[in-house]
Amino acid sequence: MLSVVTGCASNDDEEREPAEVTLYNLSQDRMNARNFIGAVESLTRIERFYPFGVYAEQARADLIYAHYMTGDYDAAYAQSEKFIRLYPRNTNVDYAYFMRGMTGYYQDEGILGDVFSLNLAKRDVSGAVQSYADLTEFMIRFPESEYINSARERLIFLRNLIASSELDGAEYYMKRGAYVAALKRANYVLTNIPNSTEKNRALSIMQDAYEKLGYSEYAQKAQELKQAN
Repeated sequence: MLSVVTGCASNDDEEREPAEVTLYNLSQDRMNARNFIGAVESLTRIERFYPFGVYAEQARADLIYAHYMTGDYDAAYAQSEKFIRLYPRNTNVDYAYFMRGMTGYYQDEGILGDVFSLNLAKRDVSGAVQSYADLTEFMIRFPESEYINSARERLIFLRNLIASSELDGAEYYMKRGAYVAALKRANYVLTNIPNSTEKNRALSIMQDAYEKLGYSEYAQKAQELKQAN
């Protein structure tokens, strides 16, 4: 849970709503009890009925975490963007930037993933590309943030995922006999994602494609690079 500087007080209390402080205390009790669904309900009521109250800013920060813990990553992403938009100068806005990147693309680790052994690289990774961009922006803006190491680890995962997805496409083109298209995909990975774990796989695809195209010299160079790597 994140602590932020709260805004100014307001008298916009609704008769049927409990006092703002009561709602906020309730949300914290629920968070501490790991009742994050209940916490979302309490925090959302603060945001709705006391948008300019003393706890509004803190509630919006807490909502990022509460949504994240319920597994509603789309809501956590949207809440992060809202916090950035409303409080760009907040001393803890780095948290919102960090969470926006963390929730932009989230790996499914539930029962279905275990049952069907889903390969992440087979999925649409456009969200992963956006998440990579968001986390990169976070790291550039806040190089001294306490969340920097977690962001760096997440970037490694995303980088390898994106590279693997590109090479899945390259292998598909190889099966279809589209060797030039396969070469472009593999070369993209080597050029734009050079530090991924998929480097040797890319070189193997390039070697195979060059052999199919009759460029034995280039195929040999790809093999040598793979052995050196």
